[in-house]
Amino acid sequence: MGRRLTFSNGRRLVDDVIRVSNQMPMAAFSSDWDVAQVAKLRRLAKPKISWNVLMMKAHAIVCQKNPMLRRTYVKFPFAHLYEHQQSVCMMTIGRKHDGEERLFFARFNEPDNYTLIELQQLYDKYRKAPIEEIKQFRHQITFAKFPSPVRRFAWWALFNLWPQKRASHMGTFGMSISGHRGALGSQHLGSNTTILGVDPNPRKGVAKMLLTFDHQILDGAPATEIFLLGQRMLATAVAKELADMAGVDQDTLEPLTEEQKKAIRDQLADKKQSRQQLENERRKRRGGKPTTSNAKRAA
Repeated sequence: MGRRLTFSNGRRLVDDVIRVSNQMPMAAFSSDWDVAQVAKLRRLAKPKISWNVLMMKAHAIVCQKNPMLRRTYVKFPFAHLYEHQQSVCMMTIGRKHDGEERLFFARFNEPDNYTLIELQQLYDKYRKAPIEEIKQFRHQITFAKFPSPVRRFAWWALFNLWPQKRASHMGTFGMSISGHRGALGSQHLGSNTTILGVDPNPRKGVAKMLLTFDHQILDGAPATEIFLLGQRMLATAVAKELADMAGVDQDTLEPLTEEQKKAIRDQLADKKQSRQQLENERRKRRGGKPTTSNAKRAA
């Protein structure tokens, strides 16, 4: 004879995500990305940047350049699309809590507008800080305690009544690992228009990547182009930022001159200032107070 076991808090949240994703016509493509040059730059750059962060920024740049990747399908009161202004990444992170290994969903607002160092700092916080200190994780634990009918209505409402709030709670794109210990997945389950599966440990300059997408928003041909564009952004824009961090030329890996390094620092300072001004203007429109914390704005 066996016994019945109730769902743990963590499995309830995963069950919710599965229920939602099963209502979406998801398709997937896999591809091998050449990351040899990026890997060289990554080894030179300090601090060390996670592959998850590198891939996230590359995909975020693509999403910001392609409005269709920021669209979601809404079926109430009639079938239509809602387009978000900014990209928001919801990354799946495994943490141990209350005696179990469970999944949390970590939010990164506008990853394309933040530096790799800022994104890495936030990523490290999600991975290492006490769970009680992370507001999003506390909310997810509390939400999973509600009865199933209440949670299902909340998911339905976010999808249909308040699509404008969907990005802050679910993200516009998701991220997870594409496999573990040599075993590769064929598709990800999630509530996002696109979900990027990242190879956490590329070998011999090759990363095995997986793109799952909502067929209500994207067809196969544009999804393929978006996948290739992500690889291009990784090899250009993201690689350039890594080279700047390392103080070397992106292609030759030769050290930059002091004048070139100063120009990079000035450009970075101007970008941060412009971004902070824009964020403060948005907060004023929402009735909030200006902030100077990069981590709070990106989370």
